[in-house]
Amino acid sequence: MTPEELAKRLKEIAERGALRRVATVVRGAVDVEARTVELAFSSETDSVERWFGIEVLGHDAGEVDLSRLNNGAPVLWMHDWADQRGVVESVRVDGDRVGRAVVRFSRSPVGDQLFQDIADGIVTKVSVGYSVQGMRLVEERDGVDVYRITAWTPYEISMVSVPADDTVGVGRALQIPQEETPGVPADEERANDHLPEAQARTANTMEKIVRDAQGNLVRAKVNEDGSIAEVIAIVEEAGADVRAATARGAEGERARVRALQQMGNDYDAAQLAGEFIRDGKSADELRQAILADVMSKRAKSGQPLTEGGASDQIGMTDKDVRNYSLLRAVRALANPGDAGIQRAAAFEIECSAAAAKQYGKEARGIIIPADVLGSRAFNAGGVPSGNQSGANLVANTLLAGSFIDALRNRTTIMQLGNVMGGLVGNVDIPKQTGVSSAYWVGEGDDATETSPSLGQISLNPKTVAAFTDITRRLAMQSTPDAEALVVRDLRAAMSQAIDYAGYYGTGTDNQPLGLKNYSGINAVDFAAAGQPTFPELVQMETEIAADNADLGAMGYVGNSRFRGHCKTALKFASAGSATIWEQGNTINGYRTEITNQLANDNVFFGNFADLIVALWGGLDLTVDPYSLSKSGGLRIVVFQDVDFVLRRVESICFGSSTVS
Repeated sequence: MTPEELAKRLKEIAERGALRRVATVVRGAVDVEARTVELAFSSETDSVERWFGIEVLGHDAGEVDLSRLNNGAPVLWMHDWADQRGVVESVRVDGDRVGRAVVRFSRSPVGDQLFQDIADGIVTKVSVGYSVQGMRLVEERDGVDVYRITAWTPYEISMVSVPADDTVGVGRALQIPQEETPGVPADEERANDHLPEAQARTANTMEKIVRDAQGNLVRAKVNEDGSIAEVIAIVEEAGADVRAATARGAEGERARVRALQQMGNDYDAAQLAGEFIRDGKSADELRQAILADVMSKRAKSGQPLTEGGASDQIGMTDKDVRNYSLLRAVRALANPGDAGIQRAAAFEIECSAAAAKQYGKEARGIIIPADVLGSRAFNAGGVPSGNQSGANLVANTLLAGSFIDALRNRTTIMQLGNVMGGLVGNVDIPKQTGVSSAYWVGEGDDATETSPSLGQISLNPKTVAAFTDITRRLAMQSTPDAEALVVRDLRAAMSQAIDYAGYYGTGTDNQPLGLKNYSGINAVDFAAAGQPTFPELVQMETEIAADNADLGAMGYVGNSRFRGHCKTALKFASAGSATIWEQGNTINGYRTEITNQLANDNVFFGNFADLIVALWGGLDLTVDPYSLSKSGGLRIVVFQDVDFVLRRVESICFGSSTVS
């Protein structure tokens, strides 16, 4: 940062006025006879995130100017300059770099009441008001600039009410310049027990200092819900910039409400939309909630999210599933001219015909119905056959979607993405395609009405093929273990094919579109070929956050070489820096998945919850007797209908040295 930029930042801080920090009364430091309290009001360890970055208050010699505090500075209640409760007797900075003071309280009724509450441990929080005169950029932490305040002046100490959350409590919510004006109490910090009589509660209202709809700072009677009932006096008129900011905020809020209401009406979720409006949530959050609700209802009812609500089940009973044999179907496909084998597999052939009719597609070989794919026996390792022992008949209850769950356990893309299984037909997902706009208008002009446009993104089945090779002797077996071996191999082959397509699918030649090939996703160019540095990984996070897409199932994906690099590379060059790879298999606190499907030097990061992975019911199986004819083996080929869709391109960032 240049000296000019630093000077500009300092000027902005000065224009915004007072800053405040929260601290705690030193336990056991109350002298009842002298009416004094020893307290800590600042430290270097208490870093606070401001609008300009992270602020660390310096406590070295010459960094903090205590002259104003040592000159009989006031002790206030809630930073109200009109409500002095005591005086600062002495102040110092100790060797542990903590600012401490001894303060004495007034014998006035309000001073005595506050002192007694401190002595009783009711009021325990302290906030210091200060101004900044000098600062220095020291580092970047998680993509945020960290400044050491090298010259600052505390000028008053306030006792404040206990915040519900210390991390965002009193003294840390004061980021709006116009609400930090010295002498004006922050309304969110005011505790009613210590208010003067002029500000006491009435039957249904209380007096507070608030902003009105035009941005003016006013003293007003406020209802319990925070709305203004009556303006008593204007404390400070809003400037043009404040009025403009207030108008933009109001228009943005109206646009948010319109978007939520329209989406609630379009998707029969008016009640849910109303809740999201009250809770201040966005239209994007409502869209995700609607999708999750529909998918949950589908899962509970056993019905897929499909056109017409068709089911992917063909109606097989538990006994039917137990009698189904994958290897009987394989033998029938491998020996089409053998009447005996065809008769033995008549049941499997009949199930395939029913599934083909249900799914509206012609089988390449034999379709394994979703009823079988959802059985516990199939997903525990093998398909039940008619020759099972009694022990193998245990726990064969249908478990809808468990084949997909088994695939998910083997694929990173399905672990991270939003999986929809058991589909029949094409699927449409709601998506907000545009946002409302704000306009500058003249006096008396009407604002142009706009509303967000809603569209749909479609999922259309693309067919992926995978295969496994078995010997003819294995194909002739009828044991559950033999079937288990075949099922495991097929699942492994299928999961690898789906995983690769999720990242690198071209979107052409009957392939789904993979993440890397989406137009408009974020990208970070790694400076050196090989592996990224920690700042480059943080830049990937920053690109997502800059698009307001940093929510949901955020995480990194790389290959095993990437993991090896992160386990040995330091975050920073300074001595004692930690490695990029963290305990719990995380990077910078984010979940990290490893798959050798990714090329060296390729890293993905983002909100994978916005990636939908769709799989349609039924697994089409056929046999290739020619590829391994010399060895007498068989190649079992399976076909699965799958598609991917990324609801927001802003949610994903791709990193590589070959981006540009």
